[in-house]
Formats: sequence, structure tokens, C-alpha cells
Amino acid sequence: MKVPNLHGIFPALVTPYQQDESLDETALRHLLQRLLPDVNGFVVNGTTGDFPLLSAAERQRTVEIAVETVQEEKVIIAGTGAVSTCDVIALTQTAKEAGADAALVVAPYYLRPSETGLYHHFADVAAAVPDFPILLYNFPQLVGQPIPVAVIQRLHATYPNIIGMKDTSGNLAYLLEVLEKLGPDFNVLVGQGTVALPALASGAVGAILACANLIPKQWQNVYRAVQKGDQEQARVGQMQAQKISRLVAKGGSLTVRAGLEMQGVPIGPPRRPLTLEGKLNQEDLEILQQALKDLSNA
Repeated sequence: MKVPNLHGIFPALVTPYQQDESLDETALRHLLQRLLPDVNGFVVNGTTGDFPLLSAAERQRTVEIAVETVQEEKVIIAGTGAVSTCDVIALTQTAKEAGADAALVVAPYYLRPSETGLYHHFADVAAAVPDFPILLYNFPQLVGQPIPVAVIQRLHATYPNIIGMKDTSGNLAYLLEVLEKLGPDFNVLVGQGTVALPALASGAVGAILACANLIPKQWQNVYRAVQKGDQEQARVGQMQAQKISRLVAKGGSLTVRAGLEMQGVPIGPPRRPLTLEGKLNQEDLEILQQALKDLSNA
């Protein structure tokens, strides 16, 4: 099994749509090419990609487009989360066949399985694709519960292809416990921009961030400053990104869409039932526009 290099910055890509809400393949290629110089890889079909709104065929196609566009220059991580274990297995196998380097598997949402159910869900997926790297995905705000650290320990000890996790909880105490108990051979990536710096400084190997669609160079600078041990440069970079990070945490993919349009990157409308109205108000949009302008001039 080839383990990808998960160090660095990975945008959680938004999914571009045409006006009729069909997948915009050309816009997706352009977005990938735009971000390519400043990142270490990409996540497709993640939360920012609104994966529950995509069909299985669309999810396969987005992976294929990413692999074709990047051509092994960067790591491609495919979100393969779903409620049903059988669906996750099928999506993960398809992602592997499409050329992804790893899968990102969110805990089952809506149903809130027991701790035993959670363990077997991830275990069954890992066993079904034993030669394919798997990243667990902890996002309790949307899933309804965190992945218990004891479950993560047991999975990693039993299945060598479970190589790490993305933590979007924003709970630094939880992330630090994972780092402490899983050790350095378990790749932890932070998924919340507002706490990226303390997570990276504590041992997270990288960051999977929705706001890296908008400010990839900024996050790359923060990451490199941490690697160099330049605490002040890293601190300043994090503070400069805080407004955008907070707004992305509030509006998710909708904030990313609005920000990309402000940057002159056509990304299309959200797919229903998502709508910008009611999620971000005019003041939010003005703050976002000014923050993007300030960073572009920095």
C-alpha cells in the first residue's frame, strides 16, 4: 500500500455547478489549476463539496477530473462518506479505481450509531479495501457525535490502512488527545481554519480547509512558518485569516462560493436545497469581501 504524503495544505474543494445545477466539469478543472501552485493536495466530495447532494456517478466523475487535472503532482483525497456502510464501501472502491490516493470517511450522520456500530462501520470499510489508505473524519457538529478516541485507537491498531484522520470539531482538547494517544505514525489533519495554527503547532501534519479555496497561499505561509519554527510569522498569518475562517465556519460551502465569485472565479449556484439567503447577511458579505481584498494586498 502506498501511503500518500499528507503534510501541508489541502483545500476541501467546493463543487462547481452550471445554472441548471448540473456538474460543471470545466469550472472544476479551472479551480484545481488555480489552486495547484499553492497547495499539497485536494479533497473532493467532502463537506465543502456538499457530497450528500451528489450522485454516486457524479462523485466518481469529480475524482476522475481531479486525478486527470493534477496528474500525480499532488495528493487526491476522495470523500466517500455516506450513512450506509455498504454505500461507503462501494464509494471507496470506486474512488480507488478512479485513481484517488486515499479516502476520507466521515462518521455516519443522522442515525448516530453506537460506539460498537461506529467501530464496525469503519472496520468494514477498511477490511473491504485493505490496500487503500483511509482517513477517518470527525465532524460532530454535523454528524451528531464525535468518534471516540478509544475507537480510533482500536481501529488504527487493527487496520494498517487506517492511516489518520481529519478533525473538524474545533475542539483542541480532543485533537490533542488523539495526537497523544495515537502517536506520530497516525496522520492528524485539522479541518477548522479558526484553530489551524494551534493544531499544526501541536503536531497535526496538515490542514484540510474549506477556506483554502479562497486563500491557499495564506495557509501555506502559516504552515511553512510553523515548520520553520517562526512563531510570530505563523501567529500573524493565522490572525489575518481569522475573519474569513469564521465566515466559512458559519456558511460552509456557501461562503466559499460567495468568496470565489468575489475573486472572479465562476463557480455557479448552490444545488438545492442550499441557498445563500438566510445563511450570510449583507454585513457578512461585506466583511468577507474586505478581508479577501486586505489579504490580496498584503
